[in-house]
Amino acid sequence: MKRLAMLLALTLAGCAAGTPAPGTGRADAPVLRIVAEPDANGRRPVAVDVVRVADPALAGRLAGLDAAGWFRDREALSAEAGSRIAIASWEMVPGQSVLLHSLPPFAPSAATPPRTLVYALYGAPGAHRQTLDGAGALDVRLGRESFTVAPLTEGTP
Repeated sequence: MKRLAMLLALTLAGCAAGTPAPGTGRADAPVLRIVAEPDANGRRPVAVDVVRVADPALAGRLAGLDAAGWFRDREALSAEAGSRIAIASWEMVPGQSVLLHSLPPFAPSAATPPRTLVYALYGAPGAHRQTLDGAGALDVRLGRESFTVAPLTEGTP
């Protein structure tokens, strides 16, 4: 039993370790917080994708998609884009929050800063998309019928 408890503790510690996204400052600094308000999406789960794009033409094309179009076509778009795109996905339930210290690896060229797009699939009509140039750490707030994205402030727990 003690051996199992030790194995579980080591496994969880290993899962918590991660490498920070480039340019995010401290090694333990959060890079993304998503908070779903208690009434988010009319109290229904919200699918959220954070998309980082290294190709300006592709970023422009994706910026023209609303969330419904993105979620419908993302597999084909991801396959077409290859290494020019990185996608991190969640399904958030109302009242849930996540704080991440790293995102999946992504190495855009130094000549082209990445653009970040955030899509949230709501039941209410709307674009439900936000586009940011060269975004650092993000604070995503999922509300009843829409969401906001702002820079994540230093000192976030």
